[in-house]
Amino acid sequence: MAKHEDIIGIHYGHDATVALIRDGSLVEAMSEERLSRLKKHIGFPEMAWEYLKEKYHIERVEKVFVVGEQPSRIIEWRRERFQKERDSREKKPDWYLRGMFSRFRILENLLGIYKFFRMKVASKEANRVIVEKKLKEIFGNIEVAYVNHHEAHLWATIPFLRKRDEKHVLISLDGEGDGLSGMVGVFEDGKISVKHTFKSCESLGLLYAAVVDVLGMSRNEHEFKVMGLAPYAKESAGNKAYERLRKVLWFERETMKFKAATDMRTVTDFLVAHNINTTFRFDSLAYGIQKLTEVITQNLVKGAIIRYGTGNVAVSGGVFMNVKANQYIAELTEVEDFVVTPSCGDESLAIGAAIKGYAVAHQHDFSKLLPIENLYLGSEYTDEEIRRAIEAYPGSANWKVSYFDENTTESIENAVARILSENSVVGRFKGRAEWGARALGNRSILANPTSRDNVKLINEMIKGRDFWMPFATSMLYERRHDYLQNLRDIEAPYMAITFDTKPLAHKELIAALHPYDLTSRPQLVKREVNASYHALIKEFENITGIGGILNTSFNLHGEPNVEKPDDALRTFENSGLPHLALGNYLLSK
Repeated sequence: MAKHEDIIGIHYGHDATVALIRDGSLVEAMSEERLSRLKKHIGFPEMAWEYLKEKYHIERVEKVFVVGEQPSRIIEWRRERFQKERDSREKKPDWYLRGMFSRFRILENLLGIYKFFRMKVASKEANRVIVEKKLKEIFGNIEVAYVNHHEAHLWATIPFLRKRDEKHVLISLDGEGDGLSGMVGVFEDGKISVKHTFKSCESLGLLYAAVVDVLGMSRNEHEFKVMGLAPYAKESAGNKAYERLRKVLWFERETMKFKAATDMRTVTDFLVAHNINTTFRFDSLAYGIQKLTEVITQNLVKGAIIRYGTGNVAVSGGVFMNVKANQYIAELTEVEDFVVTPSCGDESLAIGAAIKGYAVAHQHDFSKLLPIENLYLGSEYTDEEIRRAIEAYPGSANWKVSYFDENTTESIENAVARILSENSVVGRFKGRAEWGARALGNRSILANPTSRDNVKLINEMIKGRDFWMPFATSMLYERRHDYLQNLRDIEAPYMAITFDTKPLAHKELIAALHPYDLTSRPQLVKREVNASYHALIKEFENITGIGGILNTSFNLHGEPNVEKPDDALRTFENSGLPHLALGNYLLSK
């Protein structure tokens, strides 16, 4: 058996994931949630690793690249914080200084700080020990290389760069990781030089999460709901909320620094104490935080472009899951080439860790690292495996089951297109599963985009979604200019950016646009990337004249996207979904 060069990246924590680079190609990335069925799975991705080990016959691993909290960063941040607090006290009047620096207060403060350091560092060190013990249980005597959280986000951009031989500004922003909320680096000659770091106490991601909190939603999960809600607000009321929020956190382009009125890790309490949650209506507050995010990210990108002399920009980290902010960055005249790392939340950290591992192994020579052409990096099942799953599933005898092969008069893709043209809804499970948070046709629920009734059907009978949330469009790449205001012809294969739309889209794709501002979050489908899905949409166009379909993830509310045939069958059974295209089988109720 030929020996392979395997490089493994692991992220433990929420969105735990394992990525495998084999012989210069990212062959698979698997998130633990897809196998455990626990959304945003927290912990070590043990099931994902066992899956990859068995599938790729990995016998021995000598080194793994791991993303997790690093105690040294915590210590460094605490020291900086203490220095800042001491400096601020030194600016107080004499009477205050005398009180603060009495012998008793000095001892009290130092003892408190010592206990705090000891507790925090001990917990992080204990976590490190647990993780390394787990790694050794799984891999044996192995070398563990830790990758900084935000450096991993920057490295995750590399396989998606279209101009890898040119200088790029790389930007990461999220809630927090390894004591930081963001990082700016420059990629040149195969190396990343870190230029700026942003601390957790000045985190834009944590401020957005705090607004999620005060709106009664779940942070780290419902930020996209706030983004979807924002356009419904009255502009005048929304701007008042924005004016208040921009005094809480802002970015100085000239110095490339964030400034904050309070610590962003406790900013929820600050917002409540200042009555921001009761002063502004829910939609106005959503508008305010969304506008602040757009303004800050634009300023950050502009500042980096000016300072480092390149219009090539790539972004990663959870803040850039905000597709509307990405749209306004892409529209900046200073931006020449803009790359959004697809599904750039913490699930991408394992990919970044593996890319860093590749850089180390190859002395930063990326000439043999293959670009990632698509995100179909998950599991795949044969028709025989699907047939057995259907036959073994309780209750399958109540469904009409049809099989399509080369002997049938039409393909499964044509059959699904016909059902969609008749204004019904179909779950589609075919080929390799998509990695990441967005469904790209292989594990998707599909519908006719001309009917708003389908929005109601999917929301109420299948997904349990909030009524204001938009769906996405899977669109033929060759029809993009008919529907999108996309004058710069930005690549958009991963639903990572929104676009304003043309009047034809308002007519033909209305159910797959944002209901209020009519923007589209498209997946532009190329034949060479996903031939069967392209054929399905093309047949729908042949029947209806419409070059796109409504697409949403194939899951029940609160669950991760389906991964295995049994997941698809259970979702089909427990929802109002009328049809399921499972491989080349069509199931109908």
